[in-house]
Amino acid sequence: MAVTARHLRVLFDWPLAFSALGLIAFGVIGISSATGEHAASSVRGLVYIQLAWVALSLVGAIVAMWLPIRFWYGLAYLFYVAGVVALVATLAVGTHSRGAARWLAIGPIRLQTSEMAKIGLMLALARFLSNKKVSIGRPWDFMRGLGLALVPVALVEAQPDLGTAMVYVAITLPMIYWAGLNNLYLVLLVSPVVNALCAFGGWVPWLMFCLLFVGLLILVRPSIPWLVVLVAVNLAVGIGTPRIYEGLHPFQQQRIETFFSPEKDPLGTGYQIIQSKVAIGSGGAWGKGLHEGSQTKLSFLPETHTDFIFAVLGEELGFLGALIVLGLFLLLFWRVIRIALMVGNQFASFVCVGVGCMIAFHAIVNIGMTIGLMPVTGIPLALVSYGGSALITNTFALGLVLGFGLRRHE
Repeated sequence: MAVTARHLRVLFDWPLAFSALGLIAFGVIGISSATGEHAASSVRGLVYIQLAWVALSLVGAIVAMWLPIRFWYGLAYLFYVAGVVALVATLAVGTHSRGAARWLAIGPIRLQTSEMAKIGLMLALARFLSNKKVSIGRPWDFMRGLGLALVPVALVEAQPDLGTAMVYVAITLPMIYWAGLNNLYLVLLVSPVVNALCAFGGWVPWLMFCLLFVGLLILVRPSIPWLVVLVAVNLAVGIGTPRIYEGLHPFQQQRIETFFSPEKDPLGTGYQIIQSKVAIGSGGAWGKGLHEGSQTKLSFLPETHTDFIFAVLGEELGFLGALIVLGLFLLLFWRVIRIALMVGNQFASFVCVGVGCMIAFHAIVNIGMTIGLMPVTGIPLALVSYGGSALITNTFALGLVLGFGLRRHE
């Protein structure tokens, strides 16, 4: 269906577009402050590069919005394969930085392929789940759908980039749930995560989890194949978590330890979280004013233009500015899920759910990280943090959602 002026006037989701542009604007403001004259020479003036990425990402969003649903459906698996190939190429010939191979250099441009592969996963998983022959309640169909995600998750974790690997999981599980998975089954699927957290606490928390897990199994009464899979996975997680922890990179172990007690090493691994909380708290209700944040100007706060951009906004714009940013994220998520509910095409609906949960997960983890409620994972604040690959991916994904909203009656 061709998009006409009437469609843009009547069906275009202006609140969604407004919330996305508002978050991008806050990002430019924060990056401008974090990379101003007071900043180190290595990051000074990055706001101008970010503005170029903004222009390019908006063009990409318009292209994504304009192409019909059948185009994305037809090429879904091709985008997935391209993403997997890009991840493999990154591991083989990617640019290394701080011990990780996360970027693929194409001339002077460095692309973070793990960001762009998210689009391929959402499209491929949406096409698989929208197949009328697929029933997510059948163990074999469920495992096939999960397998689509496990391939890029394994490749991203090998970079290593645990934070982005978690984003792939946060995309996959809601999409599978949207396909009709039973609520209690979803609880059991999330159980390995709770299992791992309890295993970190020692034998007593883990045994308490086991008792609760057995109670859930009795309540749900899954079929024999499901029962075997769930028990095997949770046993493997519970027994293997200590060994997995030992196999993590030292910086990943430090992030986990810092999450539980940042004050134990205030000048080392706990420094980031402590300074971030100081910056946000010192902003008060109205903030210190743009370019006036002491934590930012004096370089006490690290990674101000990327991971801790929310702390910069909290310090300089205060509680009010932080509240507006949170409000824009809530508005964006609500409008995306609203389109997922309204659109008449199942494939499009699944993609919308994946996009909404991807951005929501980024926001929850990043903001939680800056206020000490989440471990430092290196996950940027979607649409706000500095970075071209993430910005292009997120705006392109929102362009897909806007385009699906325009064609909601197909």
